[in-house]
Amino acid sequence: MQFSTIISLTVVASMTILSAMAAPAAPVCNKACAKIYKPVCAKLLSGENKTFPNVCEMNVFNCENPANKPALVAETACEDIAPKCNKVCNKMYAPVCAKLLSGEAKTFGNKCTLEVYNCENPTAKAESVVNGECPTTPAPVCNKACPYIYKPVCAKLQSGESKTFGNSCEMSVFNCENPTSLATLVAESACEDVKPAPVCDKACTREYKPVCAKLQSGESKTFANACTLKVFNCENPTALAEVVSNGECPTTPAPVCKKACNKVYAPVCAKLQSGENKTFGNKCTLEVFNCENPTALATVVSETACKN
Repeated sequence: MQFSTIISLTVVASMTILSAMAAPAAPVCNKACAKIYKPVCAKLLSGENKTFPNVCEMNVFNCENPANKPALVAETACEDIAPKCNKVCNKMYAPVCAKLLSGEAKTFGNKCTLEVYNCENPTAKAESVVNGECPTTPAPVCNKACPYIYKPVCAKLQSGESKTFGNSCEMSVFNCENPTSLATLVAESACEDVKPAPVCDKACTREYKPVCAKLQSGESKTFANACTLKVFNCENPTALAEVVSNGECPTTPAPVCKKACNKVYAPVCAKLQSGENKTFGNKCTLEVFNCENPTALATVVSETACKN
């Protein structure tokens, strides 16, 4: 009994050893890859494309998946691989007009060349509009009959360059012939006669030492100090302000309007400055309105209620 047991154990142990010797050892894969992103695209046996961060990562995958080794397709990410476009189109001229995403119309030799364009420009596909060539926009007919009068004008081109035209008519002709490069009027004189804008020194102290100045409009304006007044005059050479006095400009007090009107209804119709007619309960209420609205005086039209 003991002898047979020993034999059985010996057989089992031998079979275990033989099985271990027969099974291939799993490969030891080196996974120490640098953290460099230099993507590669590889094709798996399933036919699917897969992006690996770098060649080392692909080799690790191959080591761990010996039965599904991917083949290198390109040294870039799979999504960056340009599609293979069929460029073999016949030379038959059967034009189609297509609209680009920019809104521009473009004529293609035939539908095949349109398809090639769309394949090569997947983010700017052109849509077929009509068969045949795109209609061309006729060039504008510009009236070039300008008088021989030299009354120069200076204009700024879109390039930033200044250009002198003999007169405004010649500038209009230029703009008609160059609709994508319009000239903008700068001054009604030759460009060389245009004085550059003065460079004003704006470095004023924050000292509050007010001065009252009178503008050319007749309005009074308070400046924080004489320096800020000087800057204003430099920046507004055609609207110089003159010093009236030191200190702030006096403020005009608002009028005190008498609002105590009797309640007698003796209507009057008055015309506002807006042109609208308005009925007031009596002349007193009209006077109160005019007192409170000195810039929008109402004028009596009739001593009755306004007729709608």
